[in-house]
Amino acid sequence: MGRKGEDPPGCNHSISSDVIFSERRGQSQKPEELYEMIEELVPNGKYLEIFGRKNNLRDYWVTIGNEL
Repeated sequence: MGRKGEDPPGCNHSISSDVIFSERRGQSQKPEELYEMIEELVPNGKYLEIFGRKNNLRDYWVTIGNEL
């Protein structure tokens, strides 16, 4: 998870822990909790996932990867 530039308006710095405990998912699938944490950190933000696959596509996210 990363950002470029200044924090966006409405950024919520008081979210959950930076440690995620989650069951393993399919190959290259990130934990669902990660997406939820990012969406909570920056509500109504612009979200980008790199190295994504078809099974990682989400509403309101731009996903790029060599298998798309």
